[in-house]
Amino acid sequence: MESIVERDEYSQQPAAPGGPEPETLAQLKAGANWFYWIAGLSLVNSLIFAFGGNVSFILGLAYTQIIDAIADVSITEGASAAMRAVAIILDLILVAIFALFGYYANKAINTVFIVGIVIYVVDGVLWLMLSSYFAAGFHVYALFMIVRGFMASREVNKFNLQNMVIGA
Repeated sequence: MESIVERDEYSQQPAAPGGPEPETLAQLKAGANWFYWIAGLSLVNSLIFAFGGNVSFILGLAYTQIIDAIADVSITEGASAAMRAVAIILDLILVAIFALFGYYANKAINTVFIVGIVIYVVDGVLWLMLSSYFAAGFHVYALFMIVRGFMASREVNKFNLQNMVIGA
């Protein structure tokens, strides 16, 4: 006869009695995964730029858009075409950073959430300064979801800390 063991969605391990609520774990994951979305949308913009496209999505990072615009203006003003390669490398570094934020935020590392939130708030302010209100509004929504993930991460870490103290 098989035993029925409840598993949590976060770690795929059997849920500890009195463990974090499944909703909390799902909220953590949903908030952390926004960093992947940000990285992915920014990557699409960077690829469009890399292949010479003139279209971009305002849902990516302002940082990468500004880097690409500076490279375009520099090349137009006579700088080497290598500026495009430098811009692409910088874009990919930013994309990788946000992907890493997603990875480590999914591991409930609160510091990663905080650093990611601060960097993304500054990015949203840049969109406001560029008068791109739709992009800034998207940032507000994404930040709301990320902050919810951060709050869930704090709850999960609090539970884990309590279990370590009890188990010690």
